[in-house]
Amino acid sequence: MKRILSIILLTLAAHFAAAQTHLAVKEFLKLSESDTTSYIVKGVVSKIRSTTSGSFYLQDDTGTLLVYGIIDPANPHREFRQLDIARSDSVAVLGRYTLYNGSTREMKDGRLLWKVDGPEHNLSFMDKLDRQPSFKGKQGEAGLEAFSKWVQAHLKKPADGATGTVTVSFVVGRNGGVQEVLIEKGAAPSLNAEAVRVVSKSPKWKPAKMDGRTVRITYKISVVFE
Repeated sequence: MKRILSIILLTLAAHFAAAQTHLAVKEFLKLSESDTTSYIVKGVVSKIRSTTSGSFYLQDDTGTLLVYGIIDPANPHREFRQLDIARSDSVAVLGRYTLYNGSTREMKDGRLLWKVDGPEHNLSFMDKLDRQPSFKGKQGEAGLEAFSKWVQAHLKKPADGATGTVTVSFVVGRNGGVQEVLIEKGAAPSLNAEAVRVVSKSPKWKPAKMDGRTVRITYKISVVFE
């Protein structure tokens, strides 16, 4: 049901976007405060300003625009880090012009229409963490590998004898708890349910830290039923 709803929302977003006007950054920055129309602006992410507020700079041949906060229409509750936007990515955003504090021209709470990973996309903000998440004393990739082994060890064989591989995404929250367990690529319903059950029962992790504060991190793992 979730997948069907996501497809419907994405389709509606695409139809909605088709009816909007595309503007270059320079044109968008010349808009009036009284203009409440939503416009599409396309460009390359030149800098991530804040992963907390979800703000970044979008650049095209005409200039640079600050996008302050961004929403995925298909998943409006996802945080900026989960949108996986990185420097050099090409994106299209839909939003209204805002003049903040009488001087800062920006787009606030834009809607992400599409994203294409750029050459620097793999240079994740993970490299800037003060501390990576750790599971049972192991950090980073070693911690994720340890967690994968823990999951495999706690799986119960489905009664229907189904086999296959399920890809699961999850968030290690600010308190170290595992949250938002989702099926990214499913198999038989019995396998999907068991993968979600076990991942959701994970012992607490030691959360990541960045700039002295604990932060949420999204991971993906493959759960194999043989």
